[in-house]
Amino acid sequence: MPVFGNGKKKSDEYNCKIFTLDAELHFTIEATTKGSTIFSLVCQTIGLREYWYFGLKFIDKTSRELNWLQLNRTIISESIEISSNSNPLKTLDLHNTTDNFNPHLLRSPPTSVSTLSLPSATNNSSRQCSKVTIELYLAVKLYPEDITYELIQDITRRLFYLQVKQDILNMNIYCPPDTAAHLASLSLQAKFGDYEQIESSLESVNLENEALLPLTCFQKIELSRSDWFARIIALWRTHALLTREEAEMSYLKHAQDLDMFGLSFFEISKMQGAQRSASQQKQTMKSTEQQQEQLDQPTIAPELWLGIDSLGIRFYKKNKLRPEVFFSWCDVKSVTAHDKKVILNLTTDKHATFAFYARKSSVSKEILDLALGNHELYMRRRQEQSIEIQQMRYFEEQQQKEKMRLLAQERKLRLQAEKQRDEIESKCIDYQQQMKEVHETLLKYQEATELLARKAHVNSEEARLQAARALEIEAQLERCKYEISRNEEEKRLYARQIHECEQVISTLVNDSIKTRKEADELKLEVSKWRVAEAAAREKLLSITQHNQSVAISNATTHTQHNLASSSTRPTTVSPPPYRPIKKTQESNSTDERAHFLEKQHKQTQLALQLQDLKNVIQSKKIEEQQTSLDKAYEESVAIGDNKYSTIQKARSGTTLRRMAMLQDL
Repeated sequence: MPVFGNGKKKSDEYNCKIFTLDAELHFTIEATTKGSTIFSLVCQTIGLREYWYFGLKFIDKTSRELNWLQLNRTIISESIEISSNSNPLKTLDLHNTTDNFNPHLLRSPPTSVSTLSLPSATNNSSRQCSKVTIELYLAVKLYPEDITYELIQDITRRLFYLQVKQDILNMNIYCPPDTAAHLASLSLQAKFGDYEQIESSLESVNLENEALLPLTCFQKIELSRSDWFARIIALWRTHALLTREEAEMSYLKHAQDLDMFGLSFFEISKMQGAQRSASQQKQTMKSTEQQQEQLDQPTIAPELWLGIDSLGIRFYKKNKLRPEVFFSWCDVKSVTAHDKKVILNLTTDKHATFAFYARKSSVSKEILDLALGNHELYMRRRQEQSIEIQQMRYFEEQQQKEKMRLLAQERKLRLQAEKQRDEIESKCIDYQQQMKEVHETLLKYQEATELLARKAHVNSEEARLQAARALEIEAQLERCKYEISRNEEEKRLYARQIHECEQVISTLVNDSIKTRKEADELKLEVSKWRVAEAAAREKLLSITQHNQSVAISNATTHTQHNLASSSTRPTTVSPPPYRPIKKTQESNSTDERAHFLEKQHKQTQLALQLQDLKNVIQSKKIEEQQTSLDKAYEESVAIGDNKYSTIQKARSGTTLRRMAMLQDL
């Protein structure tokens, strides 16, 4: 498609920034570029094929509100705000400019930036600085009836998830506190994965930096931030093993049950006497044209709220949770708009019309645009699917099957690795226990050896002292013998002394021999203990070497198995030879049953935690901070109503009866 050109002037070139909820795209466009061209370029860049759900928004330079870009008009024909590149564009505080759409509030930083520029002649830095910048925002415009079935692409589901999450956090969709905490836990699972893995790893998650709950949850409930985070983490634990896609889809499933999900609200003022003749309607339109020659200002006091979604048109009086009247798209014949006036024609009777005024003419055009888009999708859903939708659905189903196969294989490998890890850990614990016992025995042997060595040393010292004493006595005996030879009497005296000394000597010799025997026995016992100590040391060394070899072999086997399973993955694989698979089937059925029981246990645990959280919120809520929506929600819960039952009640009765009820509002 002809998007770019070289023959234009510098003033016809614009830098266009497209903000999605998780990315930022840069394009260089021309003044004659239509909105459809930019939108197609954005869809092609991000790979979005379900484009009918989305649209582009821009900031109106006069009203400072976000309006939908008309795709059939050129970009310069819109009342769009344009800024110069010389003054870098600051991030706008759209919370102060509009209450309908806040693309920068609680918005994640862009994860990718795509830039497309003009050819080399226009890539000059001086020309680049002279260009002006236009900002556009990709947003969800139309919602499906069943978000779990109708969304096909992964990128579509991702954008819906980010849009709905932002609307809940910005309080554009009313969400009770317990449901908000549940959705916050699902968003954490989608972003970070299982809590156990985060807890076991070195990474840490600071929940203070995460946008989890609407601000009203902290204002209306007497719970500290740490208490809220503890409750959210407890719910987060119950979502283990959910992938990012499954967590985001579960988030959308629960958000779809909120009363304001997918609704676009407008303040309107009803027109008295909706069933008028054609001439009266023409006169009314002429008078309206004369009145609207003035500036387009919101001069009409709002009486009702108009809600448009994929199911039909709703009218609200008291609050935005319980519609008073509901018309399905099969009840609506046509919708027309002229200036601020919008006429709703029903299929029952040609005179069954209802006219109302919007706040501004641009709002009436937006109402008409959303009504036509939702009605077209409503009729398309009830027809046979096109070839394009069938191809997209088939392609996505194949991709999902492949993802599930890879996920099942990954989970199987993960369980095997965890099982091996547990076995290795148990073996290590056993080895550590054995090493501890051997070490204690070794210490006992060392203590006994030291004790015996001390005893042997004491005995050897005693033997040495006794030997020295024996030598002294023997020397004394020799002196006595010498004295005996000199004197006979002394000889007899000495004979007695000698006899006594011989007895003492024999006693000492016997004691010395006995002590030496004991010392030899103690030395032999010490040698035995030392041999036992050496054997214990050899056993401890062998156990340590065996542990290291087992750990190294297990790690090598596990690494080779992972490398083989990851590297050998051909595109086409021939079927393996036939083998009996009875045991495999039995193990698979056992694993499926275990997985089902685990899932059922988690659901039960989740339900109990949510019920406990509801009780805590009910007891901690601040009555003065409760809004009309909170009170209306509590009334609906008290009488057992939900989103679908209130729609059923608002649709009860014939079309004419509902039209009469609408006139009486």
